[in-house]
Amino acid sequence: MKPKIYTIKDFEFRPHDVIEGAVQGLLKLPNGITVSIVGGGLQSIVGGMSRLRGDGVDTFELAAWRANGGLISDWIKLDGDNEILEYVDKNKLPIILLDLSKK
Repeated sequence: MKPKIYTIKDFEFRPHDVIEGAVQGLLKLPNGITVSIVGGGLQSIVGGMSRLRGDGVDTFELAAWRANGGLISDWIKLDGDNEILEYVDKNKLPIILLDLSKK
């Protein structure tokens, strides 16, 4: 059976809880991994402004985890020891999501 190919259209989007003008998309894969993509908006921090590592339209920050009893228990390593990918192009999401769906 061919695996499902997930795209940006499969994410449930909402406004980011912390950063005004930013968005967050969530997708729960059948293997129990939750994938979060965020982008856009500006956040005021001491010493200046900071932007998420993605514009929230074409590029995103991406993180993934496996929950245990409703709590985040295991962050998924996405690139070496990194738990967050930066500036992920929306057209590369299907490849990343296919890899995550096999873990």
